[in-house]
Amino acid sequence: MNPSFGDIYDRYQKLTLTTHLPAVIACSETLSLGKDQGFIPQPGYLYFLLQGQMTLAFGDEQNLVGIVIAHMPLGLLEHYCPSVALYYQCLGECQLAKIAASDFERIFFHSSPGYMQELTTILAYMGIFALDAHYERGSQTSFQTIKSMLSRYLYRGEIDGGQHESLSAFIIKRTNLSRSYVYQVLAALREGGYITVKKGKLISIDRHIPEKF
Repeated sequence: MNPSFGDIYDRYQKLTLTTHLPAVIACSETLSLGKDQGFIPQPGYLYFLLQGQMTLAFGDEQNLVGIVIAHMPLGLLEHYCPSVALYYQCLGECQLAKIAASDFERIFFHSSPGYMQELTTILAYMGIFALDAHYERGSQTSFQTIKSMLSRYLYRGEIDGGQHESLSAFIIKRTNLSRSYVYQVLAALREGGYITVKKGKLISIDRHIPEKF
């Protein structure tokens, strides 16, 4: 896709999408979750991530989609499409604001056009990120998939300063590529001076990586 994932992410990070939070917190219940704890939204409620980072998967943790983007209301998709089963997992300690669906609709649908605009923007970027991930995983060669994952890993590190997942595990979880192929390509990129990896984690991309390798 064009622009790149990095460009899209940078633009999203610069947006102001939190003016609704005081209204949400005012009618919320605080929920605290520990590192690696799984989470499934309770029917009739939506959740706002106030602290920490979480991953999102279809059904269970094995079908990982990616990281939950900032400001995404957890449980929103499940509330309006009950047949969808999503699984969330904490990357570290997390704090959520839990509100009833009726309060969510009151705040965003009947309270302020500004809140509705924020919600619409968040949903638009959710869709863009999902389309970008689908495009990269479905239309690229195996090498191009790994190449795109390098940038995603670095951006993930910016989001989650406590990144504990190795680069190879990050790629294998999110693609259908074999472990041996991923190791082979990463080793070649390291030996060619394209990337710096320490203790399994990507530190930097040091040279332009060609489309074919």
